[in-house]
Amino acid sequence: MAKQDKAAREKADRIRARSWTFSQMVIGPWMRSKFNFSCAKFDPDKIEGPVLVAINHASAYDPILVGIAFRKKRLTFIASEHLMRMKPWGAVLDRHFSLIPHQKGARSSRTALVAMKRMKRGESIFLAVEGEQTWDGKPLPVMPYTGKLVKGSGATLVTYRLEGAYLSAPRWAANTRKGKVYGYPVNVYAPEDLKKMSDEEVEAAIEKDLAFDTWEWQKAQPDGPLRYRCAKGGNADGLERAVFTCPSCGSMDTLRSNGDYISCACGFKARLSDTGFFDPPEPFETVADWEKLDLEALEDRLGKAQEDGSDIIFSDEGVTLLSIEEGHSENEIARGELTLKYEDGAFALHIGDHVFSMTGISGMTMVLAGRVVFSDESGYYELRADKSGRTNLRKYVIARDIINSKTKE
Repeated sequence: MAKQDKAAREKADRIRARSWTFSQMVIGPWMRSKFNFSCAKFDPDKIEGPVLVAINHASAYDPILVGIAFRKKRLTFIASEHLMRMKPWGAVLDRHFSLIPHQKGARSSRTALVAMKRMKRGESIFLAVEGEQTWDGKPLPVMPYTGKLVKGSGATLVTYRLEGAYLSAPRWAANTRKGKVYGYPVNVYAPEDLKKMSDEEVEAAIEKDLAFDTWEWQKAQPDGPLRYRCAKGGNADGLERAVFTCPSCGSMDTLRSNGDYISCACGFKARLSDTGFFDPPEPFETVADWEKLDLEALEDRLGKAQEDGSDIIFSDEGVTLLSIEEGHSENEIARGELTLKYEDGAFALHIGDHVFSMTGISGMTMVLAGRVVFSDESGYYELRADKSGRTNLRKYVIARDIINSKTKE
């Protein structure tokens, strides 16, 4: 049996080695051209043993871009579990590039254990340490237990920064843009050096190395902000999936994007330029500035609902609820209107016959721009927006974060 397992692993490894070489020859040049991607000269082959590549997660294309930079060091990718459910591509990607699926929004140490086992076997790992793509070009905190994973792996840690990737493919956007993306290693930490550091010190070092603010970087460009031009559509297309409060009338979910503009039924309109900044810069200069209003408005609405004793916070039509099962299978269990309500002294999500207490949800996050994954004691679930619309599901995740933070106070 052991010989059969070894033979199967060796066969799988040969397939992945050929796929890696093929992708570097075919996909690599195309991606370099598509995003005007360049990277610092760096030879990871000079590093003995496995490498853990930690990156700032700016776009959905980050694994491909980093793979190009590390073409001489074949990488295994820690990827969101939802990719494994995208038939047939999930199985194809796993067969040819060996994915380690991570269940976002679920409490589990399985991903870390599998990653450490793979690295001890000699594999090099790609890890987006923030856990998800930035929505606004600002850095996110490093995931908990990252330090423990890094130290337990016995691998060399390379912190690798991508600049310009967010502006090339914003998470909320309906299309990509061509400007400039640059990648480079910030630091290399040998295993013996990592052993001398605490888990917290490792995480602090990673956070310092990868804390990249898109807007500060744009403002620091010597010849002015770089331009990122859309191949099709407009700069603002899809922005209502990220922001949801009108700065003029205060309404939620009345924003609609079209081309370079995002507008509200009240008459408000804002133009997003190809530098990523709003033009003119009032009432906001960046998407990150707009998000501050969203957070304040949502906190106020949740607080008012508690004061009134009963209220529908907001709702969206055309949402599907899926139950995620073992083996990366999914079952549709409800479809229709998703509502966040406050009643009987508690906030809860309602869809079909299903009700989920917001304080009972142990983890909740987004994958892509129109899917929310979460877990509670009853299982692991996904909320999926209608593909034909621009439903903002992000506000439910932000609401859950606000509710939980208030509960802990």
